[in-house]
Amino acid sequence: PHSLLLAVRFGPSCANCYTSRSMQRGLHATVGVATAAGGAYVASGTGFRLDVFLGLEANIPAQCDAAKSEGGRAMPHFPSRKFTTRKQQVGEGKVVQIPSWTPPSRESSKGRLRSEEFDVLVIGGGATGSGVALDASTRGLKVAMVERDDFASGTSSRSTKLIHGGIRYLAQAFQSKIPPQELSDVFLNFRYNHEYMKIVQADMAERAYMIESAPFMTHPIPMMIPLYKWWEIPMMFLTGQLYDFIAGSRRAVPQSHYITRDEALYQFPTMNDRDPKGNPLKGGLVIYDGQQNDTRMNLYIAMTADQAGAACANHTEVLRLLTTGKPGEEGYRVCGAVVRDMLTGDEYEIRAKQVVNACGVFSDAVRRMAEPGVDDIMIAAPGTHLIFPDYASPEQMGMVWFTQDGRILYLLPWEGGTIAGTTDPGASEVTYEPKPTMAEIDFILDECNRVLKDPLDYSHVKSAWSGLRPLVKDPNAAPGDTKKLSRNHVINVTDGGLVTIAGGKWTTYRQMAEDAVDKCLEVTPELTDHAQSGCVTKELKLVGADRGGAVCHQNFDKVAVTLREEFGMEKETAQHLRNNYGTRALQLAMLAKSDKRLYSDLANKKGDGSRFFFNKIHPKHPQLEAEIVY
Repeated sequence: PHSLLLAVRFGPSCANCYTSRSMQRGLHATVGVATAAGGAYVASGTGFRLDVFLGLEANIPAQCDAAKSEGGRAMPHFPSRKFTTRKQQVGEGKVVQIPSWTPPSRESSKGRLRSEEFDVLVIGGGATGSGVALDASTRGLKVAMVERDDFASGTSSRSTKLIHGGIRYLAQAFQSKIPPQELSDVFLNFRYNHEYMKIVQADMAERAYMIESAPFMTHPIPMMIPLYKWWEIPMMFLTGQLYDFIAGSRRAVPQSHYITRDEALYQFPTMNDRDPKGNPLKGGLVIYDGQQNDTRMNLYIAMTADQAGAACANHTEVLRLLTTGKPGEEGYRVCGAVVRDMLTGDEYEIRAKQVVNACGVFSDAVRRMAEPGVDDIMIAAPGTHLIFPDYASPEQMGMVWFTQDGRILYLLPWEGGTIAGTTDPGASEVTYEPKPTMAEIDFILDECNRVLKDPLDYSHVKSAWSGLRPLVKDPNAAPGDTKKLSRNHVINVTDGGLVTIAGGKWTTYRQMAEDAVDKCLEVTPELTDHAQSGCVTKELKLVGADRGGAVCHQNFDKVAVTLREEFGMEKETAQHLRNNYGTRALQLAMLAKSDKRLYSDLANKKGDGSRFFFNKIHPKHPQLEAEIVY
């Protein structure tokens, strides 16, 4: 049924027969037809067949006999509507096909871990560990991965949710001290550090790979750098152009650009039009990076590894490493681990030819299992993030700026709120549950109030958390120099052949994984015979990304439309599921529709129907109860 608004004019010869033959007449639409579903049919001065529009099957003459006889205008003939099967529509890309793959059960994976010998055992189920499992399994190696808590339960879920190329590293490549306070500082502090430039180049390449690996979830996000001094305009404009130039043809995001003061205030109306020193806003540089749901991205990397044949288990703690021989002796080798199922208490052995340590800030503990007394290489750098209400930033624009002490602070729209955060200076205690300090919360509030015209205080902080970024001591530093940290990821091989991959950042997880697996092949040459190919992750799409195009032809908007049209979901919920699950949102919807506990079917008070809707976790948010079950 459609709700129609018709502005019609009947030919004079049709007036007498309208009542008895209205559905057999060609109606002359002078304005148009609008449907409640949002479609429109405009046919000013032309014929319109109501029965064809509504899909009614009738063999009706194309024009009125009376109109023929009296010289009325002849109406064009509209052929009957053709109906195709759903299978045909899927093949034509008109509708979506529900994917069929589901991960194996926990018991199935656990059975494999107990009984099989693996080529590679990965300890740690964060972004890096999951990436190693994915890289190795897609090369044809037999892979196991275990995680003490849940996938992404540590640092990988406590990021700024960005896939970025490193605008700070680009600034540090040319400035020994940032940010410059005066034009003279730009010249006095000028230098060129190629190491920083190489980091930016690598990050830019990985940014493109990562954005393209899960296009349903990742998306470009514009971020404005406010400019309050005239000399900042040419300097930052060139910075933005260089940022894009380094990315090359595979930029994966729009090009950066300068906007005027008026445009900047229009795009970011909560921004202060003067800095704390009273300098008026001159304009803004808009740069683009990628945004992601870090936790779900980590999970989908692990699931894709699982789909490629890896045996993965979370809530599985490593108690000790299995070895042959003794440390320091010839023939000493790490060959697996003894683990405990944290849910049942079961302990069992996992055997593997090669073990990879990807435990982030906890890597030193595993290294000491292989080589007691080995020097620590990890430094835990805390990073604090706050969540503000959505009105603290526009829905489609973020902000980034240099803090007074030279750090980068982001203010970004995120999941119906605003996320603000930065990396803290100094080192922190290594703990499973790091807590944000009041000093850092105050620092972020003060910095935000430098650029926002409406001050923020504790009452605006909806949540706060801290994560520990794993920094690594530079292996080339002089002995005893604990201050010099590696700006890149580091691969360390301890006695017994344990390979540790540490450092880096979210954006470079794929490159870190590739380098770690390459090192495994070097340390354990027999794995080369088992590998069926080289690294393939540069072009690999993750689970949910419709790799073969069989589900929605990689047009993920079709998933959202299907959720609304065929499952009756609200727009906000359909978009949320599309963005977080990709094609797998259709599986979730089928689950929700098949379980009466997950939806409500309320009878209409008038008794003329019912109202169907899926149960939400909270009425103000789009998340469904079905997501928990799924």
